[in-house]
Amino acid sequence: MKLGDVLKKERVRRKLTETDVAGRLRLTEEQYQQFESGLSPAEEWGPRLALIAIKLKTPTSRLISRTGKFADSDQEPGQCGKLIKAKREDRGLTREELAAQLEISADLMADIENGKTQLEEQAPLLLGFAEAVEQPIFNLFYPCGLPFAELNDYP
Repeated sequence: MKLGDVLKKERVRRKLTETDVAGRLRLTEEQYQQFESGLSPAEEWGPRLALIAIKLKTPTSRLISRTGKFADSDQEPGQCGKLIKAKREDRGLTREELAAQLEISADLMADIENGKTQLEEQAPLLLGFAEAVEQPIFNLFYPCGLPFAELNDYP
C-alpha cells in the first residue's frame, strides 16, 4: 500500500473531490493527482517525517508549523528543518545521533535541518491534507496503528 492510497481513501471517506482538496492545498488538480497516485515525493518524505516525530517524541504537525496548523506552515524558508533542529537540540541529541536512529546519513540529516530537501514542500501539503480530512497528520502514515507500508488493505 502507498501513502497515495491512504490519501485517496481518506478524501473519498470525507466526500471531498480532488478539486476541493487541490484548492485547499493551493495545487492544480493535476498536481494533486500526482499526490494521490503515489508518484509524488510525499511517498518518501511523509513516512520519514513521521519517523523523525517518533524519534523526537514530538507531534508531527509541530515539525511543520510552530502552531501545528497548515495556515502557519511554510512561513519562512527551511521552516521544517529549523523546527526539527530545535526539537533535536531540546532532546539533547546530536545531529549524528538522530541520523543514526533514523538510519540515514549525517549529511542527509544536515540537509533536512538546513531546509535543503523536498520535506519543505511535502510536509505542509500533508498537513493541509490532514486538516482537510479532519485527521491528525500522523494517522496518514500509521492508519490502524501500523505503518501504511505494512497494510495490505486499508478500509
